[in-house]
Amino acid sequence: MGVAVSGGADSVALLHILNSLSNSSRFEIVVLHVNHGLRGAESDADEDFVRRLADSLGLPARVERAQTGTNDGNLEQAARTARRAFFFRALEQESLARVALGHTRSDQAETVLFRVLRGSGLTGLASMRKMSAEGIIRPLLTTTRAAVRVWAREQGIEWREDSSNSNLDFARNRLRQETIPALSRDFNLNLESVLAGMADRAQTEEEYWDEQIRPVYEQLKERSRWGIILSVPRLTALHLAVQRRVIRRALEDVRGDLRAIDMAHVDGFLAICASGHGHDRIMAPGVDALRSFDQLLISRTGARDVDRYYRVQLTIGERKTLPYGAGSVAIDQCDICDTFKEESYTSESADLDADVLAAAASSLVVRNWEPGDRFDANGRGRPEKIKSLFQEHRVPLWERRHWPVLVSADEIVWVRQFGTAAKYRVAGRAERALRFRYMTDPDFRQSAAGESKGAESTSLIVRG
Repeated sequence: MGVAVSGGADSVALLHILNSLSNSSRFEIVVLHVNHGLRGAESDADEDFVRRLADSLGLPARVERAQTGTNDGNLEQAARTARRAFFFRALEQESLARVALGHTRSDQAETVLFRVLRGSGLTGLASMRKMSAEGIIRPLLTTTRAAVRVWAREQGIEWREDSSNSNLDFARNRLRQETIPALSRDFNLNLESVLAGMADRAQTEEEYWDEQIRPVYEQLKERSRWGIILSVPRLTALHLAVQRRVIRRALEDVRGDLRAIDMAHVDGFLAICASGHGHDRIMAPGVDALRSFDQLLISRTGARDVDRYYRVQLTIGERKTLPYGAGSVAIDQCDICDTFKEESYTSESADLDADVLAAAASSLVVRNWEPGDRFDANGRGRPEKIKSLFQEHRVPLWERRHWPVLVSADEIVWVRQFGTAAKYRVAGRAERALRFRYMTDPDFRQSAAGESKGAESTSLIVRG
């Protein structure tokens, strides 16, 4: 078992308690300490104290010096993130069953109040758990900070005081030293227990909701190479409480956690689902949501920022894979077409007039759709904008980016889903025809952005 020890009273007391139990309970302890270096010599003295403490107890110590940098000025959050990353690495590298943290009931109360003031929803009030799915445990979570210190003094246990705990520039310190004491004095002397009790009740509620939301979310979601796609009509038909939890589940699925996500973010995602615009977009920490018609795509920030341009030269009788997971294409002579058995994954096929294509058959290219592209799909002699067809057929914005079109000498011959230009169609059974086949990538919905399978057989020109 790993025990996180900062050198403060709570973590030192926890180490002594668990060490006294280790022999009878038959588990071994590894002391874990992070030196953020934020307090210079004082941080180094904390590290030296923890090393000497572990040595006095005959325990191994693993210490990490973390460079805690931040772009948003939130040093507290950056330090917590660095510590958690260290604990998770230690769990794996040291083959630990658990990592024990010294959080107390007092810490729980502060966290609940902090989240209320930040605008957290009911889920956020569940706060810290005694045991997490990742292997973090908090044995002191039902004990107050004051009780821990009384016990430590009675046992003659020494610890170090962190001078930064008195710095009121940190929000947590202001809550601990000013806000909670004032609220306790003016409103409820038992405030700490009330706040911690809210977390206990919220956890019970969330355990119930977690079981209820899981199957709903699994039915609603669709994984794509960009992220998670949700059906807007199906989502908005649900009760608002369920909608919010589905969005939270999707955000956690995409990001891996919900840190820095609050109720305002969740409601913002739902607001674009109700928007009267054909497309709408909103961003939150680490995520980017785009609604296009009746679909909502939730992806990691920057996931859609990949090149859109490609050109793949076609060779008769050879199958080519398109980049960016856009599918694969092939073109064959008519005699092959007569006996060809369509694969189960063939998405579309088109028989093209070989005589019309004869002069340019050697320059057939599949490329991405570009703004301004037009082609005559209905034989009226009036080329129609592909963008208008996208609108008419409600093709989501993210699907359009790498939408394939077949061109001959820069004239559009075929467009995915919209068919063949009238000029190149075969009327009846032609003696000279080419069959063009477009196949969706079997892993299209699962492939990573920018990934292309079978690229070794693709003649590709990418232009910026």
